[in-house]
Amino acid sequence: MIVTGYSSAGRSHVAVEDAGGVMRDLSPWVERAGPLGRELSGRDTAGVNDASPSTAAGAEVAQEFTLSGRWDDTPVIGPDVVLTGIVGRTVSVEYGPAGNGPGRRRVSGRFVCLSYRISSAAGDPVRFEARFRQDGPATLGTW
Repeated sequence: MIVTGYSSAGRSHVAVEDAGGVMRDLSPWVERAGPLGRELSGRDTAGVNDASPSTAAGAEVAQEFTLSGRWDDTPVIGPDVVLTGIVGRTVSVEYGPAGNGPGRRRVSGRFVCLSYRISSAAGDPVRFEARFRQDGPATLGTW
């Protein structure tokens, strides 16, 4: 059987460091994560008389990503208590788009939590959204 892709529902792993420095698994609540990976700036290196463009990789770009999903105020582990306590702080984040099993892709790094918001509409489940910005290098590795 050839696997050509992964569905994120029920497979992705997302963990965020809480205000006490403990990594908390938010996977059960997160419905959307990303984009998250590595991104470099590009620098034009073509000379005045060059016939075609030339680019060199530059410094890593401070990327932003969003976590969103079903809001829950379960004490200690729910997304509300974890994310409320880290707004404005730099924390560790781990993301496994296909889970956190051995050999699976792992994206990790330190990120500033820029915002945490809660929203609802009549008759719909309450949702959350948290926005993060990179603070240091992102690592693409495996679990």
